[in-house]
Amino acid sequence: MNTLTNTQTTEVVSQETEHKNIKGNHMNNIKTTNSQEKIRPVNNISNKKPLLKVGTGFSGIGAPEQGLKEMNIDYVNEFMIEIDKFSRQTYQHNHSVNNVYTDIRTINPKELPDIDLFVFGSPCQSFSIQGKRQGLNDTRGTLIYNGLEIIKEKQPKFFIYENVKGLVNHDKGNTFKTILLSFEELGYNFKHKVLNTKDYGLPQNRERIFIVGTRKDIKDTFVFTEPLNIKTSINDFAIKGKDYSKYKFDSSNVISNKQTNRKKNLTVDYVVENISYQSDRKIYSSNGISPCFRRGGSLPKLHDTRNNIFRYMTLEEMTLIQGFRNFEFPVSKTQQKYQIGNSMSVNVIKAIYKNLLTDYINAEDNYEYLKCS
Repeated sequence: MNTLTNTQTTEVVSQETEHKNIKGNHMNNIKTTNSQEKIRPVNNISNKKPLLKVGTGFSGIGAPEQGLKEMNIDYVNEFMIEIDKFSRQTYQHNHSVNNVYTDIRTINPKELPDIDLFVFGSPCQSFSIQGKRQGLNDTRGTLIYNGLEIIKEKQPKFFIYENVKGLVNHDKGNTFKTILLSFEELGYNFKHKVLNTKDYGLPQNRERIFIVGTRKDIKDTFVFTEPLNIKTSINDFAIKGKDYSKYKFDSSNVISNKQTNRKKNLTVDYVVENISYQSDRKIYSSNGISPCFRRGGSLPKLHDTRNNIFRYMTLEEMTLIQGFRNFEFPVSKTQQKYQIGNSMSVNVIKAIYKNLLTDYINAEDNYEYLKCS
């Protein structure tokens, strides 16, 4: 693995703490054991006092932190929480963080550092149309309440919650109503909206629900940024001069099947016969946008119009189309694909920061930082 750059030397200390859940209609009063990895800074990497204290849950590879970096917001990364060891490996390769926790279920929120911003998701499988859609009956779905415990205890100025669009209509909307009632109990002003990655300068059809909250003692001026007038295609993210011939797939069973979903801006030029799973049959035009990246999904198939070949999308392209620039993966290609598919889109989180963190933004008041490079 490459040596880390611009990161502090750290030491990892394991410790056991007792978990005490917050009482409430949706909080379980269960004592468990917490296995925590503590990251203690040894070298101070900056003399500039950070203005924003940040913590993230279900942190993945750190899209919220990547967004703060790209917007040049001065911040200190107080803690991250991620159970997957490979995601933690990629996260710590790219981000400096004071505390790393492995399991949100066994954290005592009282022991967490104070923060101004908490960004979290929760496993989407129980709400996704790709999953079994058991919702709150699935223990992965109830993990959202562990995040709510942290907000209730630490009282950050702001929070952002993200999940799949399927959460909104699960169980005829009853699951989402229950979740919104839980957010109301926190005593925050909050708004929610489904945002699509393709509307924020990245050519991917990726719809996600975002719930954004502001503590009630703080003036709430947040509004969701309207879709940006930035049209991009897969071609815009291809690497110039790269030999894509080694990414070709067998095209002997390819047939023309021109389809265009105007609402999603998805263009399917061809399909591959004799493949049972519909999404794997489709071959997307590189003149258009990509389908949604999924953790367990295969690499999208492309009709590369620039090189006039049938090929798979590369991991480099997928990384850029999720909004990650100047980012490295010290893991296998399989893990890299999983991590990209499981991540938030960086441009979307930056669009939220734009109107939420107005007192912390050093950049000029424009959208230049939202555009792809």
